[in-house]
Amino acid sequence: MNKATIISESGKQEIIIRRIFDAPRELVFKSWTDPESIPEWWGPSRLTTSVDKMEVRKGGIWRYIQRDSNANEYVFNGVYHDVVSPERLIHTFEFEGMPGQIGLVTVTFEDEPEGKTMFTETSLYPSVEAREAVLQSGMAEGATELMDRFAELLAKRQAL
Repeated sequence: MNKATIISESGKQEIIIRRIFDAPRELVFKSWTDPESIPEWWGPSRLTTSVDKMEVRKGGIWRYIQRDSNANEYVFNGVYHDVVSPERLIHTFEFEGMPGQIGLVTVTFEDEPEGKTMFTETSLYPSVEAREAVLQSGMAEGATELMDRFAELLAKRQAL
């Protein structure tokens, strides 16, 4: 299975995640922005995710709530700044448990040969320290599992 590549160069404020999905760009974009599908793939499988809001348009708000088996909540939110279907999303990202560590996220979806899609997510944080705090929170492991779960969702959708 194709795996995600996570790039976090020392001294930089950004984290880059790349993965090639074995699905056409339109399906990847649609699945990434479909509020109905988010609980199936967003975050680690040990948590349940619900969508509080997801307005995929410029100025729209997104907010996801994750719960663990002890009913602890972990809430994430942001605002969409640009939505160009099926090419690009730009939005903010904030974990409400770490206020002020807001990232600016640019996601691109590029056509690849044989009906595949290159997914690239670049998250820019206000400082190197803020980026390090995100990495220390287990972000890399969570992102890797999220990408694997998303690939499974795409495979299911293509099999229909």
